[in-house]
Amino acid sequence: MHPPSSSDRSPQRPAAWLPITWPAVAAAALLAGCASPLPAPTPGSADAPPATQWHAPLPHGGQLTDLSRWWAQFDDPLLLRLIDAAQRVSPTLAQSAARIADARAERVARSAALLPSLDASVSTSRGRSDLGTPAGTTSSAGLQFGWELDLFGAGRAAAAAARARLASSQAGWHDARVALAAEVATTYVDLRACEAQARQAEVDARSRVQTAQVTGLSAQAGFQSPASAELARASAAQGRAALVQQRTRCDLLIRALTALTAEDEATLRRELAAGTALLPRPAELGVTALPAQVLARRPDVHAAAHDLVAASADSTQARALRWPRVSLAGSIGTTRIASAGASTDGTVW
Repeated sequence: MHPPSSSDRSPQRPAAWLPITWPAVAAAALLAGCASPLPAPTPGSADAPPATQWHAPLPHGGQLTDLSRWWAQFDDPLLLRLIDAAQRVSPTLAQSAARIADARAERVARSAALLPSLDASVSTSRGRSDLGTPAGTTSSAGLQFGWELDLFGAGRAAAAAARARLASSQAGWHDARVALAAEVATTYVDLRACEAQARQAEVDARSRVQTAQVTGLSAQAGFQSPASAELARASAAQGRAALVQQRTRCDLLIRALTALTAEDEATLRRELAAGTALLPRPAELGVTALPAQVLARRPDVHAAAHDLVAASADSTQARALRWPRVSLAGSIGTTRIASAGASTDGTVW
């Protein structure tokens, strides 16, 4: 490096710099030219991507609108509204979205690491080093360049792993929202079935009470034994207990829906009362996919496949990091120092 000089505002590079620097640059260029893409993975190895014939597209295409369209087949607007409400407030979906953001940032960072970097800096300061010297002003500006040559594929493997993790996190988000919609729908259908069973339990309880009354009158008239009357009263009590138990179960299901959707419980109970005991009736569903294709459409299986690709890329990166790393770096700048009416400037590189 040449320090700033007042006698030479544009210093010349020493002659010895040429025979030393140019061979190094030529060698780096030669190594860069020898760099080749990552070798093709061997079929069946850990480096190989999952076979396409074992994978089908994700259900609903990963779109919330398509997911809602599927649940619309049950012809129950309240069910659709509860699913949408749960999607908006679910902490699980929020965590999945945060993981997607982290994975996307990592992918951008890993891809950017493969490119050259150029930084610029500008600074100025005024002061003095001790009491006996006048105050001076120092100004400087410079450019810094850096580039790590990815000769052995470590950087490309890291970028591939980041892309796979992004795809895995997106599939995980899809899995979370499908599971959430299924949980809301299951709870809703269980509630409607519970309400229907509660109605039947109510009819059964009334019937048992009436039977107990008739049996008691018959026992008083001497047509039946007192034991039969006691058994009838016990049966009526059992029917009332079953009714209370069934209504309690329905109440717990309503509270579960309230927790899933963050809806106001009183408002939700009024909306649910409009369709008490009415089970959703889905349209006829045709099963056209084979079991293996159904398994391949599971988002968690899709995410696991991308996790395998990411792990394979991490292994490739770890093997590549055992080899030397070659980087090109350089900087150039200008500095000016002014003090006591005199100035000194020059270029550093």
